[in-house]
This record gives sequence, C-alpha cells and structure tokens, in this order.
Amino acid sequence: MRTCLLNPVTLFFLIRLALLSPEAVADIPDGYASLNGGTTGGGDAAPVTVSTATAFRDAVHHNDPAVIIVEGRLNVGEVQIGSNKTIVGADATAGLYGGAVLVQGRNYIFKHLSFGPSPGDAMEISGATNVFVYKCEFHDSMDELCSIVREADYVTICWSKFFFRTPDSHSYAHLIGNSDGTTGDRGKLHVTLHHNWYADGVRGRMPRVRFGQVHLYNNYFSGPESNYCVGVGFECQIRMENMVFENQEDPWADYGGTENGKIGWKNLQFINGDQPSFVANSFPVFEPPYGTVMHPLEEVKSVVMSGAGNVRPD
Repeated sequence: MRTCLLNPVTLFFLIRLALLSPEAVADIPDGYASLNGGTTGGGDAAPVTVSTATAFRDAVHHNDPAVIIVEGRLNVGEVQIGSNKTIVGADATAGLYGGAVLVQGRNYIFKHLSFGPSPGDAMEISGATNVFVYKCEFHDSMDELCSIVREADYVTICWSKFFFRTPDSHSYAHLIGNSDGTTGDRGKLHVTLHHNWYADGVRGRMPRVRFGQVHLYNNYFSGPESNYCVGVGFECQIRMENMVFENQEDPWADYGGTENGKIGWKNLQFINGDQPSFVANSFPVFEPPYGTVMHPLEEVKSVVMSGAGNVRPD
C-alpha cells in the first residue's frame, strides 16, 4: 500500500478547518500576514472602546500593544497608527474617515471597519510589516483606497469590499509598489488578496503591481466602470487562482511588466468578457509558503458577495 504524507503546513490547515467554523478560520491572520513571526496585533491587551476622534488618536499614537474598539464613524483626519494594534469596529456603523490611515510600523489587525471618504488614500500601508485587514470596506478616496508601498511586507487583505459612489478617472483600489525606480522594494511587497469584492466605481489597480510577489485568489471583480483589474507592472510576480471577472473589459493589462514581470493564472471565470492574450500564462509563478482554504470557482461569486465587507455572522 502507498502511504501519502501531508505537508505539515497543509495538515495544519486541514485540522484548523475541521475544528473551527468558517468565520473563525477566516478570522485568524492568514496568507503572507501569517509569516515573518505572525501577526497578533494588540494580542490579549484589555480592549479599550473609543467613540471620538480625539480618543481614537490618543489610543493609537504609541507602539504598546492595544486592542481598540471603534464606536460610530469618526472623522480622524490623517492619523498614524502605532505598532502592535488590533482595531475593530463595534458594529456595522463603525468607521474612520477624513484622511489617510497611515500604517507604518509592525504588527496590525484591522477588522469590521469602513475607511473613507478621504482626500487622499483611505489607508496607506507604507513600510509596514505584518498587516492583516479582514472584513472591512474601503470607499470614496481621492487616491488609492489602500496602497501598499515603500518596502511594506507580509500583508493580507481579505473578505473586504472596495467601491466608489461617485467615481472619477482616478478611482483606484491598490497600488503595490509606487515607482519603477524604487528598487528597495525588490524582495519585499509579499501580499495576499483573497475573498475581496471589487465593486461599483473601481476603475483599476485591483491591484497594480511593481516588484511585489502577490497572491490573488477567490476575488470577485464586478464594477462595470472598470478600465482594467490587475496591472502587470515592473518586475512583478502575480499568481491568480479561482477568481471571477464579470463585465470586465480588461481583467489584466500591461503596465510595463511584460518584459521582466510574470503573471500566471488557473481556474478563472470570465462573465461577459474575455481572457487577455497579450502575455503568456506563467502559472504557478511562485509557490505560496503557506496553506490556503480556497473556495471552488463555482462558489466564489456568491460567497464573496454575501461575505465581503463589514458583514457580521448571524
């Protein structure tokens, strides 16, 4: 008899899936945010509830571990979040707006929050490491909804919704790597994007990638105003699996990466659209160094539409 030995990482994820509910599984930092020592945010610090912008800014300005519960929508303006923070919305009305939420340190968890509107980025993950964003909504920024730049690393954004109520020509989701000349990004920008919904009004950059090693799976792209979804940029490595593109003119487009970048795909669905042919399929591009709990292609649209954003379990 032939014996099949499971990879320890795969075995761990199978055990976790068997023991925990789907909501609990997704709530644990996964993807690249699970590496580099893991992402714990504020850990077991006693939760502090804030309901004013001043209280919020006071709670996040330091690097000590803290668990912060946000009540209501707070006009915090541009605010820098210190390291070692878990920031959670108290309910579906919780959010931060009025300026960029700057994430520049290490070890963050953001859950059940809305971000935006903002006169710049709604969130900028700039140089930060180990960032986990789960079940959030990003909307109506004047720049990207959530940028990941300047040697940021080990980032996972999942089960989140991105949209613009009044889009313009610069209504974009994610810029990963902000310049072809920012060579310090080489070997950085490890990003996982899964179970996200790119909805109405998002024109492009879902994401646009330079240098980064980016794993996309189980995402749903549906905004009819889109010019393109994934931007193939300078020295990028992009792996895409089990995703649905609906009413998308260009599911991916060339932004300077066809000569020295790679993009690969497997199990994609195109509804009222076609697969681009300007670049070869380089799948697998890279092997993610973590396990995944991936939905089959036929379930992606319904699962993401029902679960992405600040949606609470019954």
